[in-house]
Amino acid sequence: MRLKLILAFLTCLGVFAYITAAKEQQIQGLEELEKEKNVQLTANELSTRKQQQWQEFRQASEPPLETKPPIPLNGYRSSPQPLEPQVKQQPQNPVPEVIAPVVQENYMTLTPTNTTNILGNPIYELRLYAKGQLIANYATVTGKATTQDKNRHQEGTEAPLPDGRYAVANTAVAGTEPEVGGLFLPIQPLFSTGRTALGIHYDPSFQKTNGEDGTHGCIALTQKQDLEQVLHYIYTYQPRYLEVTIQS
Repeated sequence: MRLKLILAFLTCLGVFAYITAAKEQQIQGLEELEKEKNVQLTANELSTRKQQQWQEFRQASEPPLETKPPIPLNGYRSSPQPLEPQVKQQPQNPVPEVIAPVVQENYMTLTPTNTTNILGNPIYELRLYAKGQLIANYATVTGKATTQDKNRHQEGTEAPLPDGRYAVANTAVAGTEPEVGGLFLPIQPLFSTGRTALGIHYDPSFQKTNGEDGTHGCIALTQKQDLEQVLHYIYTYQPRYLEVTIQS
């Protein structure tokens, strides 16, 4: 009986020791799990902290973005202040601007004035240009009052000379008839026409009722001194051409 009690007691001690060891092992396992959990939490905290520090470093190193007020759709600012001028950046190798040369020639023109003399013969204006600048202008006639509407390209019509460009002689020659007025400056059409023997001279019958007022197609100055000045211009400037634009 006593032996049974001793065996039972030893058995209880063994069971108690086993249970105690198992509990200790379980507690140790829980402690290790807790440590691993704490280590993992600590690692996550460190990672989060590093991210926050990196973000703070970027914000401190980068310049702040500039904020500008919106520009209305019409292209002007809402404030009354004028728009700031925009500076145009020049290319590194700019292409030189090609500027067309200004033509400064010596030339003459003949244009209408919408006036007539006392006999109804139209007055035309002869303009003299030197280096592209108008230096003088004179009243002239061409044709007669009764021939203004005749064919200007037909010889013998005594109509005014046709529109177009003419070459101008360098010197005057003696006139072959009294109505030429002494000196005659030939002009040559630079286009196809039936008219010949055209020139510039003085009209001694200007506004006279002798039936000779006007010309047979040439350009005639109304005063003798005007012809002298025109010839002086011819000798001095040697105009390249005469441009006639009188036909309506």
